[in-house]
Order: sequence, then C-alpha cells, then structure tokens
Amino acid sequence: MLFVCCNKMMFVPRKSNCMKLFRSSSPAWPPTWTFDAGVYIWRVLFSNAGEILGEARDPEKKETWFFCLEEATGTLLWRDLRHPEAWWTGIEAIEGGRFFLHGFRKPDMPQHLGIRAHDLHSGTLLWSSEEYTFLLAQGDDVYASREKFSGLEFYRLSAVDGGVTEELGQDTSRINDLRQQQNEEDFFRGYRYPDPLSDAHPHADAARSALDGIVDPAQVAGNLDVLVEAPLLFAAWHIAEERPENGRPSLKQEFLALNTDSGKTLFRGPILTGADAPGMDSFFIKDHQLIYIHERCAIHAHDLNGAAS
Repeated sequence: MLFVCCNKMMFVPRKSNCMKLFRSSSPAWPPTWTFDAGVYIWRVLFSNAGEILGEARDPEKKETWFFCLEEATGTLLWRDLRHPEAWWTGIEAIEGGRFFLHGFRKPDMPQHLGIRAHDLHSGTLLWSSEEYTFLLAQGDDVYASREKFSGLEFYRLSAVDGGVTEELGQDTSRINDLRQQQNEEDFFRGYRYPDPLSDAHPHADAARSALDGIVDPAQVAGNLDVLVEAPLLFAAWHIAEERPENGRPSLKQEFLALNTDSGKTLFRGPILTGADAPGMDSFFIKDHQLIYIHERCAIHAHDLNGAAS
C-alpha cells in the first residue's frame, strides 16, 4: 500500500517569472479507473494473475472489510467481506487463486492466530482453523505452526480443505528453506517504484532539469520521490498545507506526471492532505498502469499506453 503504506536540488523559486519547461495538458490525463472504498485502504496485494486484493479499515468504527478488483479494469469482483473479528484481522498472502486471513492471539498483541482461506475470485470461505498460525503458502500447500507444551510445532496443510498433510515437528530448517525460496522468486516482476531524487538516482540530471522551476525545495518536507519511465516522469513530494482545517500543522502531498518529449504536464494535483508526516512509496507502476491511493480511500489507476505519445 502501494503504498500501503509511500515516500535536493536547486529550483527556481515559486514566484520566479522564469519560463516553465512544461505546459498543462488539454485535456488532462484522467484515471482509467478508480475504486473508492469510502474508508481507509490499509493494504493492497496483487495476485499477479489479474486481481487486486484490498484491506479497508474504518478507524472510528473499528471495522475491517476486504474487497477484490480486476487489475486491468478496476471492475469490482466482490466487497464487504468480513472476518468474525471486526477489527483484529488482516491479510496474510495470496497464492494459487486463494487468499488467507488471520486473527490475533490477543487484541493489541502482534502474534497472529487462526487461518481463514478464501477463494480469490469469489471471496467464498473455503475453510478455517483457529488453532494454527499461518507461515507461508506454496501452490496447494499451507505451512503453519501451533504452540504446544513441548514447544512450537510445524505442519503442512492442504490449501484446499485445511487438513493436515504432514507433521513437520519442531525442525525449522524446512520452513526457513521455503521462505528463502519464496524470497528469491521474482514476485515483483512488472513493478517499478520511485526513488528519492539524489545524486545516486539513475535519472538525476534529467529529473532535475525537468523539475526545475516547478518544485520549490524550501517547501519540500522529506524526500522528493521520482520515477522515470521515459519519456514519462513522475514525482511526489510533501509540502505544508496553507490552511490546515484543524489548526494543527499538516502536510499535503503533491503528485506530478510529465511527458518530457512533448513538454506536457499530464497530471498535477494533491493526492493526500492532512498528513502528519511524510510517507513513502506513495505511487508505483505495475505493468502498464500507474497506481496510487488518493486521499487514503481511493485507488486511482492511469493507463501508460498513449500517455507517452
């Protein structure tokens, strides 16, 4: 999140009368699709098979629900899936057309407990167990642990029905090997993320030239995050809000999309207001789409095809 969770140089000051290098586009570059949850989008996971699984939370009501979208179109497959525990739950993983939710051993404690397996395309509950803790999933197998008087025991479960297919005892070596194997696999193929603009950025000179006269470094709080997908350049940064509604200091995050070949500003505007502190990884590219969370509650996706022309 995306996000889920997000992230100097010399610029022409804001009031400078120097000519801008980029003109506003007409018409603007609108999102291809949006999904507004109406509450905070806490986390999103991509299945890498065409679906986006999301976790939505209402902090005031202490309620959590889950939703699923088609990645290419934003079409809603299902929403408002609830765990028996209204708040103390979350997503573990997506694997093999299924996803797995967890509960907690105790409220306000970090230890997960319980597994609920659902069909990703429909949201249908496949099976559940309150005695195991999810560790990882691989194909049609789920690896889990259970606390016993003798210590922590490990198991291989069927992802189809949750039945025990193998007792692994207390040897952690197999679990560690599987985790290492997952870490080495290319789960993030097709993703591109921004980096803070510094001398180490691979497109530092081009980005600085493009942004010169657009961003005032004196106003930037935290990093200026930049992603170049030539000829497109994307940037996000935080500045102090001019009139915070609650009277407390807060930040606004600005987002900018430029076509450096045509000289067009494809998009510019705030994507987050009222932030207490700068965030990280506020946007990214997945395959042919630029994706970000707008005002904490809505996913916006822009199609890169055509934006580069």
